[in-house]
Amino acid sequence: MVRALTEVLDPQEESAAAWAAEFRHVVEATLERSEGDENGDGVLDDREAARLWKRVAERLNEEFGRREGGFARLMYGKTLPSTRRLLQLAFNRNNSFPRVLVAQSVVGREGLNLHRACRTVVLLHPEWNPGVVEQQIGRVDRLSSYWEQLLTEVERQTVESRGEVPRIEILPVIFKGTYDEHNWAVLRRRWDDLRAQLHGVIVPPSSHGDDPETAALAHVINAMAPDFSPPDGR
Repeated sequence: MVRALTEVLDPQEESAAAWAAEFRHVVEATLERSEGDENGDGVLDDREAARLWKRVAERLNEEFGRREGGFARLMYGKTLPSTRRLLQLAFNRNNSFPRVLVAQSVVGREGLNLHRACRTVVLLHPEWNPGVVEQQIGRVDRLSSYWEQLLTEVERQTVESRGEVPRIEILPVIFKGTYDEHNWAVLRRRWDDLRAQLHGVIVPPSSHGDDPETAALAHVINAMAPDFSPPDGR
């Protein structure tokens, strides 16, 4: 338990309230909802609590008693639910391991919140559906994300002192001259179609290249698309 807490807590944090909060988060991450309530009365008696605490200790020992390094971790279909929750809890802390989380394509699409300390997505698995890739990117593009915090800090600065606007970094891994290159070309075309249908980018930049006349016409057409963005100053 001590190792679990030290891995998720900020090294500079010394307050008892912070330790108590993280203790609760760690214990909750190891358990399913209502787990241990054997008679369904909504209250853990002494016998149920003792059995449940033994289960918590076993799961924490399995997760934090491993010998392999913790800088990078793998999450795939056979990863236990308790391990998934503990990995999410640790990954969402700025000073804890893992720093890199490799998630299987299906596992990394939905239900994971990995946004509080990360804004970089490396796409290792070739996908054909841009909607699937959007879901994967969405793991770090959420409310109260690390990217949103950086953007808020930039907005507080004067225009003259602002540097580059922070963005979510999306890094596809493509080996030139392989099937990956064809896959990426197809995915980009389909992504353009998705933006045309959902984001109002009717004529994508990739369709007109460097032709200024075509680019100007595309700009006029895109400007006519409905804009559902909130008004300035909201």
